[in-house]
Amino acid sequence: MKNKLTIMLITLMSTLLLAACGGNDDKAADKDAKKKEEQPTEQAQAEEVDPKKVVVKVNGEEVKGEEYNTMMKQTSMMMMQFGQGSDPEAIKEQTLNSLIEQKLLSQEVANKGYKASEQEVEDYLAEIKASYESEEKFEEALKSSPLTLDTLKKQIADELALEKYLEKEVGKTEVTDEQIQEYYDQAKAQNDAQLKEMSEEEKKQQQPFPELADVKEDIKGNLEQQETSKKLQAIVEDLKKKGEIEKMI
Repeated sequence: MKNKLTIMLITLMSTLLLAACGGNDDKAADKDAKKKEEQPTEQAQAEEVDPKKVVVKVNGEEVKGEEYNTMMKQTSMMMMQFGQGSDPEAIKEQTLNSLIEQKLLSQEVANKGYKASEQEVEDYLAEIKASYESEEKFEEALKSSPLTLDTLKKQIADELALEKYLEKEVGKTEVTDEQIQEYYDQAKAQNDAQLKEMSEEEKKQQQPFPELADVKEDIKGNLEQQETSKKLQAIVEDLKKKGEIEKMI
């Protein structure tokens, strides 16, 4: 179960990694930083709401401002990182949609009887901490993120339960060698095209494009994740059609 992460947990961990490693990436990250400097600070994220205020009801279950504010900060960070702008209204809508989808999935998973044990959560948390140089580095990253240790544990528990649901209800995603080869060829073609636009000096600074054998497993994992994400989104869309959703803000 732990050898794969669902797309939402990848997003969660990206938030932590951004907090820990922001500013140490490549030229793309530098460009993002420049864009952020050019944008007004007050547009960096949507406005927080009263933690006790009900922001949305999903099948009668209330989602309050405390959850909204945490998700909104995560959403803002991710949208900025991926160059999707910082319009407060867009962040608000994306945050509400994420909360709705998260709640629909958690309801579906719970209704089917899937859940994570406390030990599974602690074991997975230990794996996350192990990716940092020290406990102190992990705590620093957590402090810099929109999460607390409790909200991190809750999200891990939700995601591990979702993993169990996906394994039993959706099944294993198969990726063929042909798909892997096509993905590699497209990536290599894109890399070759970028090289043609570079000066000789810039080309010297580039790492050689890896051989397929060196990245085959990474590509396979990425393709499996994409297919799982598509199946998951189809489930969410079906749950949306059947569910009762009322936005309160």
